Amino acid sequence: MQKIFIAIATIVTVIMVFRSGALNQPKQQEQELEITVQQESYTAKKTVQPIYNTPSYLEEPEPQKQEEIILTTYISSGPKKGEIIKDTNEVTFTFDTKTELDPSKGKIFFETKVEGFDSDWRPTSSKKRTIRLPSSSKEYTFLARSRTRTLFDPTPSKRTFKLEVSPYFDKVRISAKKAGHGSSPSLIQLTNLNEEKINITGWQIKSNKGMAFIGQGLEFYPIDFNTSAVEDIYIKKHDIVYLWGTSSPIKTNKSFRPNKCFGYLRDIYNFIPDVPISKKCSPLNIKNVAYLGEYCQDFVLKMNNCLTPDYSNNLRINTDNQCTSFIFSYTENNLNYPACVRNRSKDNDFLSNYWYVYLGSNLVSQLHDTIHIYDQDNLLIDKYTY
Repeated sequence: MQKIFIAIATIVTVIMVFRSGALNQPKQQEQELEITVQQESYTAKKTVQPIYNTPSYLEEPEPQKQEEIILTTYISSGPKKGEIIKDTNEVTFTFDTKTELDPSKGKIFFETKVEGFDSDWRPTSSKKRTIRLPSSSKEYTFLARSRTRTLFDPTPSKRTFKLEVSPYFDKVRISAKKAGHGSSPSLIQLTNLNEEKINITGWQIKSNKGMAFIGQGLEFYPIDFNTSAVEDIYIKKHDIVYLWGTSSPIKTNKSFRPNKCFGYLRDIYNFIPDVPISKKCSPLNIKNVAYLGEYCQDFVLKMNNCLTPDYSNNLRINTDNQCTSFIFSYTENNLNYPACVRNRSKDNDFLSNYWYVYLGSNLVSQLHDTIHIYDQDNLLIDKYTY
């Protein structure tokens, strides 16, 4: 009986142990699974890398480390540091690099940038750059750096310089000159290439023979002959300015823009040089002269030039009272400056496209010289060497 009891107790004990193990096994598996998942998560987190696009030709590469510097850029020619450029708005720089770069690392090229002009670096395979800068008074810094696809010189070579040329540089040109001889004065010719009107009063012309300023003038010569009504001289695109090396026939150094009726002013002023005469003033209607004699008709029908008719040496006209009476009446009402202005001032071509400006002195040499023209701020506009 005792043996039976012992056997039963053993069986119960085995069953309890088995049940205890079965209950604990899921917990152990869960713990082991949690540990495994955490390890995998940690491993995954460590191995995930951010994705970057491969730098292209124009993308910014990583700078070379200081201890690995193998590209050293230098500027070999161009404006010096702090140089002030006054005679051109075009500058040229040349540059190169000193390198110990292994050829297998890639081809070397360059990038340049002008601070105050370029918005970004400009790549080039050349070792030279010519820059045409806006005409102004401004400071610039030129930078150059060598690079490959993956490296660049972290310390670009640079030069700071200043440009001091007129905003009208390359917009108004000295287009011609002529030395004076005999009664013909010297001439310097300017041409305006600018789109907008330009005020040239106060500009200065210099040569080895001296200097002179451009003063005020008459845009529209008044019918009352009031030469005191002057103003600053403005020129528009394609206007020509004739700078005469003599005094004005109107008043000392009084400049003017000729118009279609200026021929009638030759009776008042002695123009040297002469002004061109228009042929479009007051052409006669044939009906108005039909009653005149043939010779008189022929004479008056040719009075279409903007000039006061002169028949003082024409005996046949002088002895024809009917003809002289007609000429006098027609001249009083039509063939004079005030009448011409009243009749023609609305014409699109009434004002000429040029100015006569009088400098008061001859600035053109008979041999060789350089003529300079400066704006109101004494900045160079143009120079002409001959």
